Amino acid sequence: MKIFDLHLDLEIYYRYPEFLNMTFKSLEILDTKRHGDIPQFLKSNLKIAVVNIFPFEFKKNKWEPININKFFERLESFVKWIKKFDVFEIILNRDDLKNNLKNKRIGIILGVEGLNFINKIEDIYKIYESGIRVFGLNWNIDSKFSTSLKTITKSGLTEEGKALIKILEKLPIVIDLAHSSIYTSKDVFKYYKKPIIFSHNGIQKIVNFEQNLSDDLLDNLNKNKGLIGLTCLPYSINLNGEISFKIWHQALKYAKDKYKNNLAIGTDFFGFKFNKDYKGLSNYLDFSKNLKKFKVPKYILFNNSFNLFLKSL
Repeated sequence: MKIFDLHLDLEIYYRYPEFLNMTFKSLEILDTKRHGDIPQFLKSNLKIAVVNIFPFEFKKNKWEPININKFFERLESFVKWIKKFDVFEIILNRDDLKNNLKNKRIGIILGVEGLNFINKIEDIYKIYESGIRVFGLNWNIDSKFSTSLKTITKSGLTEEGKALIKILEKLPIVIDLAHSSIYTSKDVFKYYKKPIIFSHNGIQKIVNFEQNLSDDLLDNLNKNKGLIGLTCLPYSINLNGEISFKIWHQALKYAKDKYKNNLAIGTDFFGFKFNKDYKGLSNYLDFSKNLKKFKVPKYILFNNSFNLFLKSL
């Protein structure tokens, strides 16, 4: 049972463990009071994960974008940390993906969660050359290119944003709309011809939360041949105060028949506070045991994501 995780926020744990109710310690130590570590990943058979650099900092009680130089500093620092552990390898292209299947290492595909720090569109090339392969258009703050889930406007891509995605379309990368507004998402479906992902989202028909996808967006995703990474984000699977694997599995069951080829895993582990009371998904070990127990198909666990990245990189 291999797992391809479309959204593992390991860089946030590295940088901001105090926001997560977790103690920072070596990843080589098993600690079930955090979302994951190397022993948990290996026992769960995590094979590939998209790990985003988070380009914001907490100042004066709110999150603000960092500048592009600081982004590159964060990226360099995180990669240096990851490379201390022989179990990880950075994946840059389809050959790396194929080779990863032949070894016992955990592949890391680097991404970025929001493009607010970009000064000009041409910066995209520098970011690509630095190793970033997944471009999240937004986090929870609008950029000059597109609007986020938290927007108060009723528009999506700006003119600069349309030019931006045309550049992205020509690069071997993947666009992530996990935090983009419905207006941005619909514009991307209209102007961008390659498959996209919603890396850590839920199903609106199960839980009516802003980050969960409506049937309309799922239909568009199906036509686009893209993916939704069904997430463990508490808000996305909170039903009448219960947060559990059972509700995560309800979302899967709702979407499994009609959207079989569009379903994947996107835990968002390390992207929210640790809570031991989340039933069946308090950490990677907990979650993977239930994936096995409930016989979640391997096309959802791994194949759909692997095939999309194999075509895109």
